[in-house]
Amino acid sequence: MSTATKRATLLPASGGRSARRAKAVAEAEQVRAQEAAYRPASGYLSWLLTRANRELGRQIDRVLDEVDLTEAQYGVLQALIHLKSASSATLARSVQVTPQAMVGLVAALERKGYIARTSHPGAGRVITTTVTAMGQEAFDTAKRRIRSLERNVRRTLTDEEYDLVVQKLEKLSTIISEV
Repeated sequence: MSTATKRATLLPASGGRSARRAKAVAEAEQVRAQEAAYRPASGYLSWLLTRANRELGRQIDRVLDEVDLTEAQYGVLQALIHLKSASSATLARSVQVTPQAMVGLVAALERKGYIARTSHPGAGRVITTTVTAMGQEAFDTAKRRIRSLERNVRRTLTDEEYDLVVQKLEKLSTIISEV
């Protein structure tokens, strides 16, 4: 096929770049519509939960990125604020990461000035971690933004719908944990 023929098949008959862009947008919208209509033959509940979790995760990542935190770092700050101080092993368990991953999380938060690490008195090699004032401020800002995101989602549901979703998710969590 000649170059001219290839171009003719790739480009719309008229309109140039804006026509190609409009076509690409229309194709993307068609794909999104097909994805939204997709219903797996089995495992539909797990697919819906995974999809909802990923969408919420993307939005939380976006919000946390605005305050220079990852979801795991936010979790560490939240745990430390609740516990007042903790070892890296305790933090790893609380945010469900490996102790090796916690080393990186703690180092990043310490570089940002969000946490301080000190030797535990009388415990030998144990190092405890606490939140600094700057870490508390970053956490509070992130928490406000996440709560705002949650309120925006919440506004799309009636009180009855929201209560039902919460009730069913709590029940589902309990059932899944017992399987």
